[in-house]
Amino acid sequence: MPNRDLLVSWLKDAHAMERALIPVLERHAEQAEDRPELRARLERHIGETKHHVDLVERCLERYGEDPSTTKDLMGRAAGTLQGFATAPFGDRLVKNSIADYATEHFEIASYEGIRAAAERLNDQATVQDCDTILEDERDMARFLSETLPHAVDTEIR
Repeated sequence: MPNRDLLVSWLKDAHAMERALIPVLERHAEQAEDRPELRARLERHIGETKHHVDLVERCLERYGEDPSTTKDLMGRAAGTLQGFATAPFGDRLVKNSIADYATEHFEIASYEGIRAAAERLNDQATVQDCDTILEDERDMARFLSETLPHAVDTEIR
């Protein structure tokens, strides 16, 4: 597969990943009703994630491509199920925070790879879009890292 095709494939994967995360984040925000700071940050990240979807779509459009309907549907179904996975557990905030923290790092790694590929293809517009997304993802990962100990303290008491 030529480099361009690989980059397009990774962009389609990223699009599906972002779309799949929206219902997960929405459910986690709902479950954080007792933690207003966490809930507000999750709601802000939902907006950021929707913006990431738009940015990735813009990257695909520059290549004359559309998102993968199949990947998007499979991702959204998995995301919806994942969003409900911790609902019955008393320690769901800790489990959600750990899962969200891991997800942010997966996203960071994905966009670093996409950015590197775009750089090698001299696609500065995609590099800039990745930089925007990476800033949001790193900020969210930092927030989750800082608030996870508080979530643990709340559950242990």
